[in-house]
Amino acid sequence: MNDEELLIQCRIGLGMSAATTAMDGAIRQKMLLVKSFMLGAGVSEEMLSDPASIGTIVVGVTDTWNLSAGEIKFSPIFYTLVTQLAARSLVGDG
Repeated sequence: MNDEELLIQCRIGLGMSAATTAMDGAIRQKMLLVKSFMLGAGVSEEMLSDPASIGTIVVGVTDTWNLSAGEIKFSPIFYTLVTQLAARSLVGDG
C-alpha cells in the first residue's frame, strides 16, 4: 500500500470522510512519526509496507491525534501489534 492509500485509511480511522483532505498535512506527519517508531522498534522496511501493517499504522495515527504538546502515548494495542510485526520481521515473514 502506498502512502496515498494509507492516508485514506487513516482518514477513515479518524472518523473522517475518505475524500476529506483538510487535515492531510497533520495526518502525514503522524504517519511519518508512527512509521519511524515502528522502524526503531524492529519492524523491517519490507514489513512496514506489507498490508499487515496498515491497521497498526492507523491505530498509531489515531493514538497520536489528540495528544497534548510534548507527549506521545501509544495505546497498549499499538505496542502489541508493533511487537508482533517486529517478530515477523525477525523470522523473515515480512
